[in-house]
Amino acid sequence: MTCPHFRVKISSRSRNQNAVAQAAYQSGERLYDERSRRTKSYAKKDGIIYTEILLPAHAPPEYEDRNTLWNSVEQAETQWNSQLARRIEIALPVELPLETSIEMLRRYCLEQFVSRGMIADIAIHDPSPPGHNPHAHVMLTMRALDEQGRWLPKCRKEYILDAAGNRIRDGNGRWKSRKIPATDWDRLDNVEKWRQAWENIQNQYLEMDGHPERVCLKSYERQGKDIAPTFHMGPAATAMERRGIQTEIGNLNRAIREMNQRIDGLKYVIRELSSWLSRVRAEIAAIQEELKEPSLAELLRERFSQRKEERFLTWEHSRTNSRADQKDLERFSLMANYLTEHDLNTVVDLDERLHDKEEAVSMRKAHIHEIRKRVRQIEKIEAAAERCFALKPIHDQYIKIHWKLKKEHFYKLHKAELDEWKSCDRFLHANISGKTYYPQVFQEEKEKLLSDLDRITEELKPLEDETRIMKDIRFYVSDLLLQKQRKEDPSMPSERSSAERESAGARASVLNRLREKQQEVGRRTSSRITTSRRRSGPEL
Repeated sequence: MTCPHFRVKISSRSRNQNAVAQAAYQSGERLYDERSRRTKSYAKKDGIIYTEILLPAHAPPEYEDRNTLWNSVEQAETQWNSQLARRIEIALPVELPLETSIEMLRRYCLEQFVSRGMIADIAIHDPSPPGHNPHAHVMLTMRALDEQGRWLPKCRKEYILDAAGNRIRDGNGRWKSRKIPATDWDRLDNVEKWRQAWENIQNQYLEMDGHPERVCLKSYERQGKDIAPTFHMGPAATAMERRGIQTEIGNLNRAIREMNQRIDGLKYVIRELSSWLSRVRAEIAAIQEELKEPSLAELLRERFSQRKEERFLTWEHSRTNSRADQKDLERFSLMANYLTEHDLNTVVDLDERLHDKEEAVSMRKAHIHEIRKRVRQIEKIEAAAERCFALKPIHDQYIKIHWKLKKEHFYKLHKAELDEWKSCDRFLHANISGKTYYPQVFQEEKEKLLSDLDRITEELKPLEDETRIMKDIRFYVSDLLLQKQRKEDPSMPSERSSAERESAGARASVLNRLREKQQEVGRRTSSRITTSRRRSGPEL
């Protein structure tokens, strides 16, 4: 089955990330980081089946060496919070062979990245067991290269001018300016374009290889599907689940998948029943002269009586006939009790009952969405609290500085961390009642949400049982009404398929032959009795 996974991340020095180490990880090689003077070795990593570096036309050929390329990137980035590389994780379709996936990935990277001046370092992984999770890692450079192969600045400074063309000073007496990006690689809409391009090329190769499967990288909401998405588990939870250890987020995803399957099944049955009820109204109108006020119970009783007669003509003294009669009696009792219990006499009553069930399913679907929304909010609160705790030492140090210039200098050095702490703190104050974060409270709320999902699962079981009974009622009533229509007007077209019409005709033909055979056997038996009486003489 195709997987729509496509994730874009930025490697940054402010997060203690290193481009050489990440390149060594995805390629499974032993690389030396000149900046930290340490060796990064992942030579023992399994599951790496293909690696390659794709260069634009004007890039130096020595950049085909992975160690040279990413050490050059590290040397070009001098800031403490420099962005080092753009990393993309892509799931590969298991339906395609390895050679086709390599060709598809190379073509995609050449068209979307290398043609725009980026260097693409690609690697394909297929971890054990082989074939269950083939995926690709793509590392892209963040700076453009000039014609001589030198790294260019990421942006340039432009002074803001007034109407007369003169520079403007800010409140501190500095000239106002703004940064102009050197390329359009960092535009927010690029990710959307890259995702769409990967979707198109993947579906194109699936079609070329003769596979009916197609992949869509849009969310369920954008596809117009009323499906509750699952949560991203991450590598730690995924590894625990593979070892057979159930995790909290794994249990939540399993509950959501079960809810989606149950609700999809109920919606499908409800759509079928609604369509059938609309057709039954027309069929009942056609035989209204015979059935002034048709009752569902009477229609079922008549159909089961016909079935019993058909079996009697077919197997008069068979044990199978007796067991079938018993099963039919149980089915009829179950359906009749259901109609009586819910006071359903006509098709209109059944239609209203069906609408009630549809509303019940929709209500539970909305409840699932509310649970998922709350769980996502709790996870955001937990993540914000974790970041606040990690950044608290820097913020406390900043608060303790009283000299203005020293405080400004410290803020410039730690602007990203301080701004992140402020944003997380503001989010926590806006979303926590009482303004105090207690991890245990949110953990208990998560557990309660999981129990609510279990409760919804139990509530769906009676709905499934009831829709199953409705389907049985539809089957037997439809069969009876079809026979009545043909009896009233043999030329009336049927809504059944040609196969069903042939089957019904063959069944009627067999019954007619059985009736004729039974009559013939009866005539022969009567003749034998008469002959025997003649031979034995008159009775005394």
